[in-house]
This record gives sequence, structure tokens and C-alpha cells, in this order.
Amino acid sequence: MVSNITFMRPSRRRSGNNSRCCDPNLAPLNWIDCQDDSHPSVVALSTWLATLVPFARIVEEAEIEELFAAAANGELWDSGDGTTPIKPIREDPEVYELRRTALSKKLRFYHGEPAELPTKLVFLHRHIKVDNESQQHEIEYAAKRYLAGRASGWG
Repeated sequence: MVSNITFMRPSRRRSGNNSRCCDPNLAPLNWIDCQDDSHPSVVALSTWLATLVPFARIVEEAEIEELFAAAANGELWDSGDGTTPIKPIREDPEVYELRRTALSKKLRFYHGEPAELPTKLVFLHRHIKVDNESQQHEIEYAAKRYLAGRASGWG
């Protein structure tokens, strides 16, 4: 399938710090879940978590929840390096990536911040990063979820 969405690399001037997730004055933000739980990448991440021994799974799930809570409370920052927990990855539509490395797995969570929902964060998609090429498909899928959510009024 040919995508009509073009990935736009962030310019050096763009920063994750432009996200609502980095502004405590906007907190608390609320999450709207628009992800497709049946998407193979979402299933793969959930399956991987389920394979962990109970203690490790509980820790990883808590770390993911903490990342989302920090985002909703405006507590994130873009450190400008590979360890940053937030990174801008698309413009038009505006999509950000929340990042977590768990037991050598690079977990990626995509969300949008639509202007028409100034107190919301829209959870679009998640996956385990394998390589840059496959990640590009995941980013495009997240952007499509954003556009579909906007078209449906986020309902």
C-alpha cells in the first residue's frame, strides 16, 4: 500500500520540549486512547510484556505507567540525546514519541496533541523498535490514526 503521508524529520530547532508533556503549567492533561489494540505491533509489545517473569513484568508496566503519568503532568524534557524520554517525530499532523528502553528492548509510544483538544494527549500507537525502516512504518501508522481520530471527532 502506498502511503500519502510523508515523514518529516524534525529540524534542529524542533524539540520535544515544545510538547504539552514538558509544560507543568498545562497539567493535568488527560489521555484519550485511540490505539488499535489488535494491530500486530501492539499485540507484539503486549505479548513480550506477558512473557516476562511476574516481577519483571510488574516493574516494566509500572515504568510505562510512570512515563505516561509524567507526560500528563508536564514533567518530561527533551535531553537532546538518545536517552530523551520525548522526541518530536512528525509535523502535520504533530506526533510525538515517548521512549523507554526495557531489558534491551526499545519501546516506542506515539501520541498527538491536537489544537482542538488543548487539555488532552491522544495515544495513537505503540511498538518495539526493531530498526529505522520498520519504525518508519509504525510512525506512518500513528499519523494515520491521528488523522482518522481527527476526522471522527476523536470519538
